[in-house]
Amino acid sequence: MSYCKAKNCYNSTRYSCDEYCSYHEKCLSKLREYYSISNIREIETFETWFNKNCGYVITHESCSHYIWIVVYEPAVRSMGENMAAIKYKSCYWSLSGASDKAQRIKKKFQGNWLDDTPMLKIHSKAKNWESFSNLITSPYVITEYLPCGKEIHYENGIDYYAGRGYIANVPNNEPNKYLKPLDIVKVKMNGGWGEYWHVGVYLGRIDGEDKVCHFSKEVNGTKIHSWKKFIEGNYGGEVVRYHPIMPFKSHSKIVRQIAWAEKEKFREGIYDLAHHNCEHFANMIVYGINYSEQIESNKAKLMGSANFIRGFLVAPTLGLNLIGEPYTINNNKGSTIKLINEMRESNGKLGYTDAYHWRADEIEKRIEVPPKQNEWDCKIM
Repeated sequence: MSYCKAKNCYNSTRYSCDEYCSYHEKCLSKLREYYSISNIREIETFETWFNKNCGYVITHESCSHYIWIVVYEPAVRSMGENMAAIKYKSCYWSLSGASDKAQRIKKKFQGNWLDDTPMLKIHSKAKNWESFSNLITSPYVITEYLPCGKEIHYENGIDYYAGRGYIANVPNNEPNKYLKPLDIVKVKMNGGWGEYWHVGVYLGRIDGEDKVCHFSKEVNGTKIHSWKKFIEGNYGGEVVRYHPIMPFKSHSKIVRQIAWAEKEKFREGIYDLAHHNCEHFANMIVYGINYSEQIESNKAKLMGSANFIRGFLVAPTLGLNLIGEPYTINNNKGSTIKLINEMRESNGKLGYTDAYHWRADEIEKRIEVPPKQNEWDCKIM
């Protein structure tokens, strides 16, 4: 009998040991479809605590060998399938050298499920000074707009069909179909200084109601609210999902930090648009990055003049508070940050509850680990 040439695979093949089994042939076909990866010298599929559809391939390019870490998420509810093929930052002269490194990466991913920072082991720019957008980008993070809902608004109680009403875009009212627990979600608002995005962390459907953890001046600290409460004041129905296809931190760490932040009333009474806003909080929780991209993109306005900043201070919706240090933003950080430094900093600012705290347990039950795909239903890995 002939066996598949994929590493550690003992499925049979039709003809010879120089072939892949039907399962791995389908995996490779999907890789070529998504990423045009070719000249493959080695492949292995394996399961991890965050996803049971993972693997690696080693390619040969220009006299060097490269490792690609692959993560696949099957379609679920109204969310389509997702796949990430992440090219490891180092190349290797020999296949054996690349294979040894790939095995070490695999063991780290399969190791202790309380590992805090799986993304640091594979993100090619984790130790570089980079813009936020270069760190939170494909293939590490998937960005999607949720479809808008529709509502008929009436004027003066007169029927829409009499020509006195209008159809308005509103936020999607079924987030459970389009979001997974621990996704970052942004909803567009229109405040005293114009359009902006309010940011939170989706927690899933708990006791029949969709929940979001968020931080804002209006709620006076870190709170867990219903989806309906979170989207109050939405402008134009726009909602954006940010989904890490590979966790920056362990799920357990994130949910215990959320439970701690709610219990301790984290940053209650000290909302500060430039340093402690809703985006700072959500990014700290999910990515380990204490940074607001919105603040950075508005830096020119904030740094423009003291008079402009003082006008900003009285913005009723956002409540900017820069008195005393009006020319600093984003916790005194510049346009580039270093992921590994940010993770260390944020873990120092956030505490966490024990593993059996009721709120942490409640959220963790909502976490969905994509199931292993069967050979006859294989998409990738």
